[in-house]
Amino acid sequence: MKFCLFLLFAGILDAVLTHFGIVSGFVEEGNPIMEFFIEKGWSYFYLIKILLPIILIGLVSLRPFKGGVRTLLLSACVLYFSVLIYHIAWILLYLNTSA
Repeated sequence: MKFCLFLLFAGILDAVLTHFGIVSGFVEEGNPIMEFFIEKGWSYFYLIKILLPIILIGLVSLRPFKGGVRTLLLSACVLYFSVLIYHIAWILLYLNTSA
């Protein structure tokens, strides 16, 4: 369950930072699917970023993941953590160029 909660937290943080980066013109969305939702409207983007982890939490509550699925979930957490590190890097670059 803690991996699912991390994905929810990371997804919300990623959405907020991505929104800030795109609106400020400092970054572009790298995921073509999420770019499609951003073009449709920011509310769709946020809905996807929040709803998918909540669905995952619901699924885990019904039937805990074991074995290979748990490994995939952990892998998703590691990937999301690397995305957040990327966000920190461009935020530091943004702060250094705007100062």
